Amino acid sequence: MAFGIYVHIPYCVTKCPYCDFNSHGVGAGGFPEGKYVEALIKELSFYTDYTEHTVCETITSVFFGGGTPSLFAPESIESVLNRIKRRARVDDKAEITLEVNPATADTAKLRGFREAGVNRISTGIQSFSERKLAFLGRVNSPADGYGIVDAIVSAGYENFNLDIMYGIKDETPDELQSDLEKTAALSPKHISAYCLTIEDGTEFGKLYKRGMLDVPDDDKLSDLIDFTSGFLVSAGFGQYEISNYAVPGYECRHNLLYWRGESWLGIGAGAHSHLSKTPRGTWGLRWGNVRNPSLYMKRVSGGEKPVEFTEHLKREESLEDYLLMGLRLKEGLSLSEIRSKFEVSCGNGTFDDLIEHGFLRMNEDRLSITPKGTLVSDELILRIVGRLC
Repeated sequence: MAFGIYVHIPYCVTKCPYCDFNSHGVGAGGFPEGKYVEALIKELSFYTDYTEHTVCETITSVFFGGGTPSLFAPESIESVLNRIKRRARVDDKAEITLEVNPATADTAKLRGFREAGVNRISTGIQSFSERKLAFLGRVNSPADGYGIVDAIVSAGYENFNLDIMYGIKDETPDELQSDLEKTAALSPKHISAYCLTIEDGTEFGKLYKRGMLDVPDDDKLSDLIDFTSGFLVSAGFGQYEISNYAVPGYECRHNLLYWRGESWLGIGAGAHSHLSKTPRGTWGLRWGNVRNPSLYMKRVSGGEKPVEFTEHLKREESLEDYLLMGLRLKEGLSLSEIRSKFEVSCGNGTFDDLIEHGFLRMNEDRLSITPKGTLVSDELILRIVGRLC
């Protein structure tokens, strides 16, 4: 059974205006690294085998996300990994990823992360356009993008991901094509190409509500999504999820845990955990930690689990999560597996109208979402769940 560990490091140099993750802009050094690492290690000790409610034989992936984990020293990352390895069996070929901001690491630091046990780097280049980077509020420059890839390769990494972003104000097809060409030319094993979304609570969300931020309309976004997919597939990257492309065999194993509804333990401020099976016979269990880093460290240092909420999932909730994540995958979901797993009735004709209108596609037994469907995915999932439950 696949099982992952997610480690959240919430500190950034600055918080990007589009970001709705639990991240806190604190400058280049205004964060309590030592104290936070101690809290991560102590939180791990609260879980006897990381699962408590189910059996986990092997850790198949560890993901350091944020925030900007590359702000921390390699020794800090190594301390957390060593504690994980002492408390559970980690697969010899486990995927161990660390997120890196292009402006926060060099060859020496990246080599230190590799020596600590990291074998996959994910870096948010976002664009090679000065205009786009300025609009997105990024601290990195186009030169930083090229520089970080040189450093990653020089440090000995074969497996690395590059994040890019598109769908911003006034973006032209030529501008997007330039970003895609430059990204693919750097020969990453994986590319995450994200269409900008406006999230409530972010700076962009506030501007959008006040009518101060223009975004492309749905038709243009759909065209950009189609163009991105077509370009990257033709460049040799298989699209295995709505926004993710990989050289065959280099799909992100950790993120596949999320999209396939598997189990993982999340540690750190604001981290979420999920168990797909529990001995109590429920449809799964999920919980989330408190988001404030100071409160998180205070609770852990006091010997208290920093959990803010726990949910024993009902069938409808588990099904909604399964659909919401699984339909993002290119492979889609098997209707026969849905019937078996969730004890529901559905046939190939259940979604004919949604297929006819271009929101879903059906290939034999497998149901998947279209680029048009991704633009209204939340509403679409609710409709599907309503027809099944």
